[in-house]
Amino acid sequence: MLPAFYTDDGSGLPVLFVHAFPLNSSMWRAQRRDLNSFFRILTFDLPGFGRGGAFPERFTLDDAADMAAELLDACDIDRAVVSGCSMGGYIAMAMLRRHPRRLAGLVLANTRASADSPEAQENRRRQAEAIRNGKLQEYLDEMLSKLLGDSTVAAAPDVVRLVEDIMQRATPEGTAGMLEAMAERPDSLHDLADARVPVCIVTGAEDTLILPAEAEAMHAELLDSELNVIPNCGHLSCLERPVRFNAVLRTFIQTRILK
Repeated sequence: MLPAFYTDDGSGLPVLFVHAFPLNSSMWRAQRRDLNSFFRILTFDLPGFGRGGAFPERFTLDDAADMAAELLDACDIDRAVVSGCSMGGYIAMAMLRRHPRRLAGLVLANTRASADSPEAQENRRRQAEAIRNGKLQEYLDEMLSKLLGDSTVAAAPDVVRLVEDIMQRATPEGTAGMLEAMAERPDSLHDLADARVPVCIVTGAEDTLILPAEAEAMHAELLDSELNVIPNCGHLSCLERPVRFNAVLRTFIQTRILK
């Protein structure tokens, strides 16, 4: 299943960006703008978000990983660096598990390798039920307060408005369905420990949704990884501090993959 909407810009080593929840591929606009003179940049919308089309019944993170691999096929790309933020990181790790030969490297931003606890799973399911009962906007309002760091909220109201606008393209079906899909994801720490590609781990110093300690735990388990803590940002480091994030990604690719 190909994505209903994707972008393909630039030339060079392909880098596939997988968006966070409950956003869409427009969150990567700074990466498309600033990195396409160095790399071939691909983004896509997951079903139920942005221009991703209808959300299929029982869509899983493995299905999302397969969708990303099919996009690489459609674009005649053998291997790519896969960069995922938050939920996108879960999907990137699913690609590592299901399509390891398609990865030239991994960038895992503001994400975790561990599965949800039973309590966290039940909370996601309750949220999904509430969304299906007409509470999507209440859920998005609550998420907005958690996605961005205090520094961003205080100093960059334009970023706050941008994130709010992007989230308005999330559908109830997609938001509820991906909550349930994330609740069912497996632990990926073993897959990461066995990774045979370089891994760049990025976290925001002010991330309260997925604490920097989760990034440190992943880094400690990996044979070939680097850890980058970006100051003055929360859960959306690529969007809150794009210049710093892009410099980290560019340096990682040029020194660890294209060396």
